[in-house]
Amino acid sequence: MDELKRLEREVKDLQWQLKQQNEEAERARNRLIEENRRNLNVYQAEMQRAIKEHDNAAKSEYERLLREYEYSISDEAGRKLAEIDSDYNRILTGVRRSEEELARKNQELQEAVQALRGDISKREEGSRAQAQEYLQNAVAEFREIEAKPHEKFMPKRLAVFYNAIKDAQQLLKSGMFEAATAVAISARSGLERLGYNIDDKATEWDKQFDLLSFKLHYLRSMIKQELDDWKQYIGQNDENCDSRRNRLIEINYWSRGEYAAVVMACNRINAVISDVEKEGKAAYFKRPDGATTDDLKQFIQEVDGLNDRLTAMSVIDKSRYAASCKRAEWGECIIDFFTDEINLRWIDELSGFREASPEAAATKEYRDYIQIQFGDDSLREDTREWLKLVFENASGNRIYVYILPIESKGRVDNKIILHIDFGGAEQPQYSRDIYAHICEAISLDEEDKDNVILYTPDVNELQANANKAYKETAKDLEQLKRENN
Repeated sequence: MDELKRLEREVKDLQWQLKQQNEEAERARNRLIEENRRNLNVYQAEMQRAIKEHDNAAKSEYERLLREYEYSISDEAGRKLAEIDSDYNRILTGVRRSEEELARKNQELQEAVQALRGDISKREEGSRAQAQEYLQNAVAEFREIEAKPHEKFMPKRLAVFYNAIKDAQQLLKSGMFEAATAVAISARSGLERLGYNIDDKATEWDKQFDLLSFKLHYLRSMIKQELDDWKQYIGQNDENCDSRRNRLIEINYWSRGEYAAVVMACNRINAVISDVEKEGKAAYFKRPDGATTDDLKQFIQEVDGLNDRLTAMSVIDKSRYAASCKRAEWGECIIDFFTDEINLRWIDELSGFREASPEAAATKEYRDYIQIQFGDDSLREDTREWLKLVFENASGNRIYVYILPIESKGRVDNKIILHIDFGGAEQPQYSRDIYAHICEAISLDEEDKDNVILYTPDVNELQANANKAYKETAKDLEQLKRENN
């Protein structure tokens, strides 16, 4: 029994020493973490102003602070801190030595316990009172750990010690006092280690939760500002419910559903934050479906991705809208010029924006937009796509003008494809004249015309173009020509 008590004291001392060392290391880490956290808290109000006023320098500073905070709670920050701080490195070295020594002493303790449990000759050795005291201590430690979020961070581990305590109680009833004492000592020692591990994991969860809260708050602010920016961009500042709903539908339409996808993902993650704040962490940790530390890390990565998507969308949706307005404006100018100035017949029934694909027409963003814009769900024009104009001259030749949106690197540029179906040999001079008339109709500068207008006498050449939009235009042209012949 003396040997067992010696091992118990050594294990207890090592556990206390390791706890102190870990706390010292954590204090060193926390100084860096708390400094970064304070900077983030101080910058919160400034961040809101920066987002509203589009102060990119201030937003970049907040994002930098977020990255620093994220880095400070990572394992890599601990390794770097150890490299540059000799005291911190000394602490970590001591922690590793203590962990190794504790593991060795625990092994010795377990071996001693097993030896006692198997030695029937020692049945009457030891004191009942002493065994009861050790057992009560183990039960008290068990109750303390039971109140911690053990199932959240160390699932199924407490059951092992529950069974050990039951074994000790049975040994006590059987008169094997020394064996009961040994098992109780072992159980209490293991429970103390389990408590430290649970506390460490709960602390890590808290840090990741704080980081997620910071990042999600930033994302939600950006989402709200994106809607405000859209209202300002299109010149609508009415704050009534119908107006706000229409603006949401518009931004979702021009972003091709990206805005709604970002908002839905943000709301899904924010529901976790809301649950924790509503229930409190103690209650939330008891939920079997509650987010784990790994879940929080995954959410953080997802929020980073959503921020990137929102940033890209913020440019492209406005560019799509502006390009569509320009296509409509160009289309009206060309129609007016061709019908009034050069007496071409505009074939209205063959003209218009491209029909929405079945996939696009089935989306909620398309259906909602068509309803608020035209009040007619049966319409199938997609104003995000090309605008087609078909004319006919006195000789019966068809003139096809396509105004295509070409997306590249976050912007949309309108390109014009001109094709004339002569029904025979090409008339180069007439083609040049029509080309010039388009330039005049839309007031295209001399230096821009070759970058904007593509005249194609051969549809097959257009079909061979690497650009997908040009290929699809060629297919549409071929179909129209077949129907006309």
